[in-house]
Amino acid sequence: MSDNVVDDRDLVTRYLDGDKSAFSELVKRHKNLIYNLAFRLVGIAEEAEDLTQEIFIRLLDKVSMWRGEAKFSTWLYRLAMNHCRDHLRRRHLETSDMNETLSDPHPGPAQETETREVRRHIENALMKLTIDFRAVVYLRDVRGFSYSEIASILEIELGTVKSRLARGRLSLARALKTDEQVSQKDREQIDAPGHLRG
Repeated sequence: MSDNVVDDRDLVTRYLDGDKSAFSELVKRHKNLIYNLAFRLVGIAEEAEDLTQEIFIRLLDKVSMWRGEAKFSTWLYRLAMNHCRDHLRRRHLETSDMNETLSDPHPGPAQETETREVRRHIENALMKLTIDFRAVVYLRDVRGFSYSEIASILEIELGTVKSRLARGRLSLARALKTDEQVSQKDREQIDAPGHLRG
């Protein structure tokens, strides 16, 4: 994303000067990142697509407010995060799916099954985190933003970022452990004599 700082600045300037194609280029450049953020916060593909469109429509009105003090992508993430949070508040949702893709370029069938199982455990655990913890964990551990960038995106203090990340990771670890214990009980029930009869 840092490779696009100058290009993004140029595109914003061109758009504000009346070049509509510059806005289209900004959308092309950032739509997948914004969709991924929305999807990981709301957990429903169709809803994430709608939110992505809404965010870029909102950007049309707000792009002139970007002053270049932060990277454009950081500023856009803040806009997107705020829009998604508003959406979640309106719908009273407190859970979502932040599915981190765990992939090998050439996985075999056994590895694909194992990856799906690990992904399912992570998804279940992430669904148990509050939006505040989920957002910080996603931005740091999945997207790789720095603490200061996360503070800027979420409009919170740096100490709050660190605290939420620590608490979010701890909650995630606890949820993963609980999910694993439940899965072990399921496996024990399936393996019990007479459980599956044809």
